[in-house]
Amino acid sequence: MSSPAIVATGAYSRSGTGRGTGIELMRLTPGQGQAACGVERLASVELENPTFLLWSRDGTLLYAVLETSPSRLVALRVSEDGTTAELVADLPLQGEGACHLAYGHRARTLVIADYGSGSVETVTLDEQGVPVELVDFDSHRHHADGLDPHPHQIVQMPGTELLAVPDLGLDRVFLYAQDTTGQIDLAGEIPLRRGSGPRHLVADHESELLHISCELNGTVATAVRQEGESDPNLPRPVRGAQYRWTVRTTVEASGHEGTNALSHLELTADEGHLLVANRGPDTISLLSLVAMRPRLVAEVEVGAHPRHFTQLGDLVLVAAQEADRIDVLRVEGERLSTVGEPIESPSVACLAVRP
Repeated sequence: MSSPAIVATGAYSRSGTGRGTGIELMRLTPGQGQAACGVERLASVELENPTFLLWSRDGTLLYAVLETSPSRLVALRVSEDGTTAELVADLPLQGEGACHLAYGHRARTLVIADYGSGSVETVTLDEQGVPVELVDFDSHRHHADGLDPHPHQIVQMPGTELLAVPDLGLDRVFLYAQDTTGQIDLAGEIPLRRGSGPRHLVADHESELLHISCELNGTVATAVRQEGESDPNLPRPVRGAQYRWTVRTTVEASGHEGTNALSHLELTADEGHLLVANRGPDTISLLSLVAMRPRLVAEVEVGAHPRHFTQLGDLVLVAAQEADRIDVLRVEGERLSTVGEPIESPSVACLAVRP
């Protein structure tokens, strides 16, 4: 049984293109067995389309990117009990339609993916973690060859000093290195099958295996790492540790027929299984990773359009955007089951558990 946790939700808002408030904070107390979670709603902040959230490492600040034009990055200072959230930064960005953010490797930075403008932006933080300045803007249109770029996620690659950026429109995962100022330079790429639409990526603890959700063809692609000789032309942070990844397998993420627009995916804590969200079938799949290729072992129906999910102990909290609810599932070995009734949450797009 997990302990009570404060969970932040981001939603498409009434002030934007959805039905939600913006950001809400709630305390969830997991029940035992198949009992429902206890829910205490703590605070809400009206913002326009805060569709991805990230907590500071100490849990005092909550960052959000607003899927607006131009994109915006905001920071909220959240009280210890989660009942108040004060806006401490609201930084306009250069790109449009921001959809994801993550910590950079260097110089107290956040790196942001702009789906709408096809760009990646880097922002520095002050000593308190508050965003202060946009320091880098990289456009994927320089690599588009007439296609429409749509970077959708930023991922720190464990065991390396690289950042991975899946681009749904260009069918590639771009690999970036950061210099000491926080600016990023292209250090490589992983090509995928044309028309696959890589959206999100998860790496194991040493980035030996990467699992990529392909939104446009309904598959999970798995890439394996191979070591190579160091290239002196690479940026300094990755010299002496050059790797390349090659897609080894692709498997269907759902056992249901019809269109499947994959969204998010995550490894379980022991890295033995992969959880995948399927839009179309509107399910969460559990894939075993013990064999040479992922194998579907369980699949459970959830609310319409599961855009994102996060894990809380053995629970999986699913943001079912078009059902206006959060589904709660439990993982037990190779078994995946529904726990209690869904939690009401209009146009919910992202979930973030406070550290």
